[in-house]
Parts: sequence; structure tokens; C-alpha cells
Amino acid sequence: MIKPFNYLYRKLIEHHLQGYDLILMGVTVLLVLTGVLMIYSASTPVSDRLHGSSLIFLRNHLLHLAVGLAGLWMAMRMPYGRWQQWMPLALLVVFVLLILVLIPGIGHQAGGARRWLRLGPLNFQPSELLKLILIVYVASYLNRKPGQVAQFFRGMLPNLAVMGVFLALVLMQPDFGTMVLIALTLLLMIFVGGAKPGHILFSLLAFCAIGAWLVASQTYRMRRIFAFLDPWGDRLDSGFQIVQSYLAFGSGGWFGVGLGDSREKMFFLPDAHTDFIFSILGEELGLIGVLAAIALFACFLWRGFRITFSAEDEFGRHLAYGITMLFALQMMLNLAVVMGVMPTKGLPLPFISYGGSSLVASLFMTGVLLNIGRKSPPWVEGEKPTRLGAPPRG
Repeated sequence: MIKPFNYLYRKLIEHHLQGYDLILMGVTVLLVLTGVLMIYSASTPVSDRLHGSSLIFLRNHLLHLAVGLAGLWMAMRMPYGRWQQWMPLALLVVFVLLILVLIPGIGHQAGGARRWLRLGPLNFQPSELLKLILIVYVASYLNRKPGQVAQFFRGMLPNLAVMGVFLALVLMQPDFGTMVLIALTLLLMIFVGGAKPGHILFSLLAFCAIGAWLVASQTYRMRRIFAFLDPWGDRLDSGFQIVQSYLAFGSGGWFGVGLGDSREKMFFLPDAHTDFIFSILGEELGLIGVLAAIALFACFLWRGFRITFSAEDEFGRHLAYGITMLFALQMMLNLAVVMGVMPTKGLPLPFISYGGSSLVASLFMTGVLLNIGRKSPPWVEGEKPTRLGAPPRG
């Protein structure tokens, strides 16, 4: 009985997964499975109340998961060098999508924000696509014009201008958290690409000044700041969400209350299955579950940076670094918010939070990362290379 399974496993590795980072793939699978379990647990009460069935959110998540896995496979097999060729068209497409999402009747509005486009049974968030496209843009720029980014007016300013146009459209949705995430990721890419520390510091100060003005200009953002500084001061209103998150973590103890037995998901903790799903994980699985999830994220980032350092060309190196840093920042920002270390922002936890566009985009970017890290098989005379621009080996 074991021999057929060994044969199928060997054939799968040899013909479809040869050269890919199997550790990264395994960690991704574990994170996705964790997300499926936690979404089923955390979304059951709200799904039953809104739709009369406890499985609606899980069904939608599995549908997006199928699309995301197809995207991951496609990104794994498609030579990443083509992203440089498609980058101008991709920028135009995502620009049009960001305009469309702002038009009433076309863009779908929920929770006071207009961020989605409906595609049949699926909701699509263009800002998730924007993350990858702007990373590709900066990686392509750093590859085509090495060293030029050290000059502020000839190098940094063009990148900042392109960033500003697209991030302004994201802010109009409004989606302040995504804007901050993308801006930080791109600035780190530019810094690693050779920008002077003084130019980066000036850009960060300007960005912080704009961010402070944006926060001060909106009452609900100021309330989030006050709730962060003293959540117990208004624990029944602006501080309610973070206080309930504290209670969830506190209830979990070492081993949690048990999978599916959370009390906070029973309409106490808002966004329990989306942005604050890690609080439910902490309540149900305890400190051990929290540390295990963080270990999976740390392993994912370790393999991402390993791919970055071993990439075969400069474009792949910058692209892998940008994708890995995006995951790192999004994970850290989400964990910081649910643990009360930062003010509340609407950022999902990659692979685990409910959110179709985020899941599909995360899996697709993981596929790109796997493609960059793929090691070509030994070169055999007379055969064609399997990757665009990959040099012969052996």
C-alpha cells in the first residue's frame, strides 16, 4: 500500500515541485489551514445571524482559497522576469480599477469605505493588487537604473511621485492602513536599493507630517488615537474593541479555552473573523497557539529573505525583498494592533483573516516568491532553459 503513495509523491516532486522551496510551501499550507479553522470558528455566530447559516463565511473563504491556489500555481510556473515587461500595462490597469472603485454604483461600499468591485460571487479589492504592482515597479526601477536612486531629484522623486498618485487614490476610499503599509514597504525597498539615509529620513518625516494631518482632519481617526492611549477611559465606545481584544488574550491562558469555545466571538469583539481574528486565536488556543502561529510567520519570513539573498538576478532580488517585507510589515502591524501596541487599523492578518482579496493576493505573491527562489534543474545539453533569463547550469 505504501509503495504507490511513495511513487506518486516522488513523481509530484520530480515533475511539478522540483527546485521550489518546499519549506516555504509547507509553512504556507499550515498558515492557510490555520486560517480555515479560525475563520470557521470565529465567523459562526455572525454568519448565522446575518445569513441564517453558520457556513456562509467559510464557504466564501474556501471559494477565494480555490482562486488563490490557482493564482499561486500560475505565479509559480510563470517566469517572474515577465513582470518587468507587463509593468507599464499593469500600472495602467490598476489605476483604472482604483478610479472605478470610487464611482458610486460601480464600487461596492461597506463599513463607510468604498474599496471593492463585485465580480460575480466574489469581491475584488484593487488595493490588494496595487501592493504587488508597485513593488514590481520599484524593483524594476532599481534594476534598470542602479545607483540612480541615490540622487534625490533624478532617482527618489520619480518613485515618490508615482507612489503619491496611487496612494492618494487608496486614501480616497478611504484605506489609511493600506496606504501606510505600501508606503513603508516601498521606502524600505528604495533604501535597500541605494537611497541615501538622509533622503529616506526626509521622506519619512514628510510622510509622518502628512499622516498626522490626515489623522487630525478626521474625527474617527482621532478617536482611535485616544482609544489607543487610554482604552479603558471609554471602554464602552471608542476603546471597546481593544478592551475586548485584551479580554480575549487574557482568557486564553497557556492552552486556551478550546477551539470553537471563544466567548468574545459571540458579538463582544467586533471584526472577530477579520482584522481581530488573532485575538480569537489567542483566546481559543492560548499562549501556545499564539507562539506557534508567530513561529509559522517567522519561518515564512526566514524563507522569504533566504530567497531574496539567493535570487539569480537583481530584479528578482528586489522583488523578493519587497514581497517579503510587505508580509513582514502587514503581519507585525496586525499583531501590534490586536495586542494594543498600535492604534486600530483595518489590516487583515495574511492567510488567516477573512478577506477574499487579501487571501488571493497573498497566495499569488507567495507564488511569485516561490518562482524567484526556484532552482533550475541541472542543465542538459540540447534542452531549453525553463526560466526566462536563467543561465545554463552544470
